[in-house]
Amino acid sequence: MLHRHPALALLAAAGLSFGVAAALPSSAHLVADEPFGAMTAITANSSGTADVVLYDDATLSPRLTHNPDVSITGPGRVVGFTLTRTDHTGDTLYVVRMPKFAGGLTYVSGSTTPPPAQCTSATTPLEPAQPCPMVKPTAIKLHEGYYHLAVLTDGKPLRITLHLHGLQRGRARVGMQANVRTAEADLPQQESIGSNTITYGAETSYTGARHAAMVVRAKLHADATLLAQSVCARNDSGAAPPYAFSPPCPGGASRGMAWESNNPRQMFGAIGGLSVYDVAGKPIDPTGLGGSFVDSNGPAYLGGVGVWSWSDAIDMFSSDFIPVPGQ
Repeated sequence: MLHRHPALALLAAAGLSFGVAAALPSSAHLVADEPFGAMTAITANSSGTADVVLYDDATLSPRLTHNPDVSITGPGRVVGFTLTRTDHTGDTLYVVRMPKFAGGLTYVSGSTTPPPAQCTSATTPLEPAQPCPMVKPTAIKLHEGYYHLAVLTDGKPLRITLHLHGLQRGRARVGMQANVRTAEADLPQQESIGSNTITYGAETSYTGARHAAMVVRAKLHADATLLAQSVCARNDSGAAPPYAFSPPCPGGASRGMAWESNNPRQMFGAIGGLSVYDVAGKPIDPTGLGGSFVDSNGPAYLGGVGVWSWSDAIDMFSSDFIPVPGQ
């Protein structure tokens, strides 16, 4: 069990007042960490961060959706949070609530117990392939220690409730200690190219962002002979050209294309046209986000949202823990 030592804080304060340097354990923090409890309420009026502490090991349900131990209330298109250990030893809780057009579900993932199997591939072509065992997690586990909490809002108040099994402290309330600038914008449908290609996207005034991402969805046909999608990032100083977010991405930066023919069910049909893109690379601060969907049977655009962050503290969609199916 992790314990705080109030005497250390008093000694540190005395040492500072008399100009005496005192060596403190690495676990001593000058800024008080907010303690989590078995039932913890996190409130945020805007995107922000906080340093928190777990005094005991804690577990949560491993359920991807409809998780009984995590709830998010409050308006917003794309909202969520990450909880990561400050010593970077791997314990993580990742939660994101998708917009209504993407189903509106809250997805939960993190460091599970038992951990995923470590599978090795054959060392020679003649070596028979070894099956990789499937490990069913029984819980998401967070060990005692210090954590960094980062909350993404859509500019309106948000309340997160966590049930952390194993913590002796009963209830706790945690607020943001620092604000982080983020912004979101709808990505409406733009031009169509014939009956099998639709484009979507938006230009914004959001300059200087460190991270950008998109959540988009289209109704696609799993039995189509051709399905494709493209991603386009832009930094137009004036009006964007016609078909700005089409597959060629004229005057912009194409961030990737994917296509499947004859049997597109494997790539696109299984996830219902829901895609999450982390728009990384140069330019790292695109003001325009968008792309296209191609469906030989005719796609139908359902919606899209762009997310911008001006801090490395909130980078929701580059994590290995992205829990959205198909990503």
